Amino acid sequence: MTASREWLQRMRQRPGMYVGDVGGYGLHRLPLWLLQLGATAASEGRGTEVRLRLEEGGACTFSFDGLLWPKGLVPEPPGDALERMCSWTDRTSPSPKPDWGPVALSGLALRDVLALVSGLSSKCELVVVLEDKTWRQSFVEGEPAGPVREVLPPVGNRPAVKGTRIRFVPDRSIFESTRLSVLGLSRRMEELAALHPGVSFWLNDDVRQLEERHGFARGLVEYSERLSQGASPLHAPWFFEGRTEEVRVRLSLQWCRGPGSRVVTWVNQFRALGGAHAQGLLQGIAQAQRHYVQMARRVPDYWLDDNASLTEGLTALLDVSVPQPVWYGPIKGQLANPECEDDVARLVGAWLSERFEQESLVATQVLDQHVGRCVAKG
Repeated sequence: MTASREWLQRMRQRPGMYVGDVGGYGLHRLPLWLLQLGATAASEGRGTEVRLRLEEGGACTFSFDGLLWPKGLVPEPPGDALERMCSWTDRTSPSPKPDWGPVALSGLALRDVLALVSGLSSKCELVVVLEDKTWRQSFVEGEPAGPVREVLPPVGNRPAVKGTRIRFVPDRSIFESTRLSVLGLSRRMEELAALHPGVSFWLNDDVRQLEERHGFARGLVEYSERLSQGASPLHAPWFFEGRTEEVRVRLSLQWCRGPGSRVVTWVNQFRALGGAHAQGLLQGIAQAQRHYVQMARRVPDYWLDDNASLTEGLTALLDVSVPQPVWYGPIKGQLANPECEDDVARLVGAWLSERFEQESLVATQVLDQHVGRCVAKG
């Protein structure tokens, strides 16, 4: 038995080591990873459309209107390029449960994703269209079902549009259920559209006869406006982008008169429940408010001691990228990197302090709302 076949068998026998579990969480890793690969490829200028089609019988087809991997990562077809891209060929072991954010999506991680999708599917087919040629590689339970084939277009037809298509059928002998959540996939595509302005994400469900498109020309700012609808915004969303040596921050802020908070954070473009970056955001907002209070001499500092009210009425979308995320607990829900907290607080505090000075009317309204809530609490 070859090393690649041995690793394929181990992965199929212990899939939870690589996708988390054999229930809904592990099943949805397959299309979600592909969507992330498409979003990353689009952000690198290789395409503008990412599509996901849920078919009858449990099959799922992912499509991207460009090459999913950087040109030159593997030799172009023909040959065994597609076989090596979607299998453990030429590798001694896969990487169990890596951090799949864009910072970690190197060529090796991309091959791991494709190999996992192929290996955990009863059938998988990869189709690559390069100018006027189409190449097709099929897999059965992760193993090639023959050599790569060139599919010639009918005589007289226009050249096909360049792109990558992956059709896979999750293996019913591995997963408890192969039914994918339309709502869950739709929400993730909406988030990816906000994180990747100008890229269109299409979701088709053949069973429910459903088609959805998600796209935001202005990214997080436009998404903020959608989330703030009905909450009586005080101002148009403010957008900030900055970085330190280790951390990149993208942030959209919008205060509203309506109650409640709408704070969403991502680490390496995957949703995070909180942690260091979220604490840094609160610290930055508090620093900016204190700076404005000292400059305007409006209220005593002690009115700002209640950090719990900082997010009341706030729509905040925070996306941070860190090279080596560290997490609290096994589910990777909260970021633990202490340097991220400090960097986010410093970047946000400096930017928002300047913005409050420029937008003194909005700053006054935000401060009044904050003080009013503190007074109401007694």
